[in-house]
Order: sequence, then structure tokens, then C-alpha cells
Amino acid sequence: MKKDRMRRVNELLQRELSTLCERHVATEVDFLLTITAVKTSPDLRQAQVFFSVLGNDRQWTEGQAVLERHRVGLQAAIGRSVKLKYTPVLQFKPDPTLEQADRVFSIIQKLDLPDEPPGGGSKS
Repeated sequence: MKKDRMRRVNELLQRELSTLCERHVATEVDFLLTITAVKTSPDLRQAQVFFSVLGNDRQWTEGQAVLERHRVGLQAAIGRSVKLKYTPVLQFKPDPTLEQADRVFSIIQKLDLPDEPPGGGSKS
């Protein structure tokens, strides 16, 4: 399958799963759970679904458990709403990208950097 088509399939699955999670999964959790990306295998039989949680370690674990509990229902809903040769089996994986970016940002904030770059103010 061409890269452009795979990208479109992944984006479509991400949008659909985000909507489904908003309707069915969000009611069970007290934190923000976001579907950040989907990577579907070329044969469309497997899809890795990356998610992020705005919260602590317990909430990350709870988020993955809730997604796993809803996996079969989410797959069935995807099969009804998205017309593909196969309905992919969903595998949920934590995406720590936002958490890592937040950690890097907090480290940068702690650095004692001057407000202006060396050499003075703006060029006229």
C-alpha cells in the first residue's frame, strides 16, 4: 500500500478512535486521555494505537486498562464506520512524547538564561 494511502488510513483511524473514546471511554475516567497516533500494518490486520494521559502514573495505567477493556467494542465500531478490507486488531501503547516534552520544558525553565541574547538589543 502506498505511503500516502497508509497515512490517510492512519489519520482516519485516529479521528474515529478519538471520537469513539470521547463518547464511550471518557465517561469512565477523571483525566484527559488522548489518541495521539495510529500506525497500521501494511496488510491492515494490526493497528498500534498510541495514547497519552494528562496525569500521574496511576492514571496512565488506568487509561491503558480502560482502553483494553473497550478494545473489542472499539474494533467493532471501527468495522462499522470505516470501510477497509480488514478491521485491524487494536493494540494500545502509551505515547510518552507529551510527558517528555513537558519534562524538557521544565528543565529549560529552571536554567538561568538571560532575557536577551548576548550582543545587545535588536538590530535597527
